[in-house]
Amino acid sequence: MTIAPERTRPATPDPTPNPSLRLWLHLMKTARLIEARANRRLRQNHGQSLARFDVLAQLLRLGDEWVPTGQLAARLLAVGGNATGVLDRMESDGLIERRTSPVDRRSYEVRVTEAGRALLAAMAEDHAAWIAEMLAAMPLDRQTALTELIIEARHAFNAADTNTKSKA
Repeated sequence: MTIAPERTRPATPDPTPNPSLRLWLHLMKTARLIEARANRRLRQNHGQSLARFDVLAQLLRLGDEWVPTGQLAARLLAVGGNATGVLDRMESDGLIERRTSPVDRRSYEVRVTEAGRALLAAMAEDHAAWIAEMLAAMPLDRQTALTELIIEARHAFNAADTNTKSKA
């Protein structure tokens, strides 16, 4: 009986040899993967989207006061271009309150309700546990180092953006 030699897959060349582009691609893929899984779990366990979670979390970070919708929209990570639609539905569900701005009658302000606070507390606890679970295979010291590197990359992207604007 003869044994066939073990077949090995030929090494595939990296389709993105540019380190900067490769970093950007992996950051995007990782962010999308985490976002999709967190969104799925928030929907399954709380009947809410990641966008709604983001709105509630940002409102609580901004305090108990009324927040201009423009200021809120600038801080949102997961809502995209449909902040008004999300806020409309959250208001009708009793998670936020909205009023016309006393300073500028053409704009609105929002704040979280007690029902929104209670929902966020439950979602935030689960969300933190899910993210820890997703990253459990990566040692904490590596998570910390990666966080510092990602912050450094974000600063580099911001600096490049600032340089581009000043040259235009």
